[in-house]
Amino acid sequence: MEPVNLHAGDSIAWSRDVPAFPAASGWTLHYVFNGPDSHSVRAVSADPYRVELSASDTAGWAPGLYRWVALAVKGDLRTTVATGLVQVEPNWQTAGPADVRTHAARMIALIESALEKRIPKDQQSYEIDGLRLDRIPVERLRELRLQYQRELMQQRRQGSGLVRNVLVRL
Repeated sequence: MEPVNLHAGDSIAWSRDVPAFPAASGWTLHYVFNGPDSHSVRAVSADPYRVELSASDTAGWAPGLYRWVALAVKGDLRTTVATGLVQVEPNWQTAGPADVRTHAARMIALIESALEKRIPKDQQSYEIDGLRLDRIPVERLRELRLQYQRELMQQRRQGSGLVRNVLVRL
């Protein structure tokens, strides 16, 4: 079965059984990945077909979401046999520094920074040479901060593996 997650630079292998298009009858199986990059991979002709990607094969894959398609090919004949998505994570061995905070955590930091900057400048909007700049009202920034704080707490609970037990007395 095809992977749903892949770290660039990792080795990975999977197989796919395609009984309607057997390698013994001259069919080949090709995978095409399209996303931030495009990649084409030919499966090893066997029963079932097998795809083996080495660390060097995936090392240069750009992070992001890819749509893949598996194609059975024989001469001028081609049939799509499967499609799906795979999320490619960065190659942490070669990647530079990265902000690994969640969207919610980054937004909280930005909102708090905006709130701190608003204290000395008590202006909701201003205009210079006909250009008008409106700021997000402080109340709305506080609402957004609370929303993102809740989201971050939920992510942390899910990530920590905490399970709540509900006890019922009969």
